[in-house]
Amino acid sequence: MTEKKEQTPEEKAQDERRDIALKNLKADNLINLATLYTAENENFGYGENDRSAVDEFLYQPSLNAGPKFYDFETGEEYNPLTQGLVGTRQGGRRLSGNISEYQIAQSAARIFQESIASVKVSDVMGLLDSKSEIDEKYKDMYISDLLKSEDKEVKELGQTLFGGYQNYITSKKISFAIGERAKGIKSGLEDLVKAPEKKAA
Repeated sequence: MTEKKEQTPEEKAQDERRDIALKNLKADNLINLATLYTAENENFGYGENDRSAVDEFLYQPSLNAGPKFYDFETGEEYNPLTQGLVGTRQGGRRLSGNISEYQIAQSAARIFQESIASVKVSDVMGLLDSKSEIDEKYKDMYISDLLKSEDKEVKELGQTLFGGYQNYITSKKISFAIGERAKGIKSGLEDLVKAPEKKAA
């Protein structure tokens, strides 16, 4: 029977970080805030229709729900609005700081990206619900290790997985938001022509 290899402190810390990252990558409110940040960034080419749908159906509902992220240092759940506001206090005085919407969304996007880098290739494929068989040499590698690799091919694989997963989730979220808007339009048109006795009182 093969003995399980003793983990180094660095490997243990990496595994703990991975656990926190997976929680963040499954936190809808975090992803919703990060999606608006990406959609508002002109480099990604999303239009006003995309951005306004994300704002209405993802971003604002997530703010109202009280978004929860997981801290990489402690592993504890926290609300970025509360932490952001309290963190901007000046000279330890209460009610002395301020935080912008931009900073909140930017923070969500940063945590989203840090979380992608902190998981394994197999985790990314699992989050994609992929049934594809993963090459054994990459399966248990961390995305961050791929990104830091001296091997050009391995580094490019890391960049593609990192950017591709981010683009996949962003596209999926934006599609959902636009779909919700389309449902609202359909419902409104149906109400216009509904027989009077069928309309809600």
